[in-house]
Amino acid sequence: MKTNRVISILLGASLIGFFAGYYLLRIYDCDASISCYDLTTKAYALYYGMGALSAVHALLLFFPQAFNTWKKFAIWFVPLTTIMFLFQDDKGAGLFLVTARETFLWASAIYVAISTVIIATSWYKTRPQK
Repeated sequence: MKTNRVISILLGASLIGFFAGYYLLRIYDCDASISCYDLTTKAYALYYGMGALSAVHALLLFFPQAFNTWKKFAIWFVPLTTIMFLFQDDKGAGLFLVTARETFLWASAIYVAISTVIIATSWYKTRPQK
């Protein structure tokens, strides 16, 4: 039961980050200043990154036995992508030659895909045998 509580807390935190990114992108009225430009870039990171985390945490609620296996992957992937997100700008001149939005979108999609494979594999190995 402790694992479900941890997953629920992580899901709640990631949903807060996702909705904060959504608010900054869709609702917050930002002028065209440089600080607003940086805010929009960080909002994309929140929107896509926390959205991906929310999706994986929701999946883990249904398959909590995969949490420890998935955690080994997330411990190195999430900090690396966070560092990548911090140094990416929206002009395509950061670490990659694509915009920040594309970087956030693809990194989040890769994270969800790999996490889904890890969770499915772990569930398959630990499911009850008939």
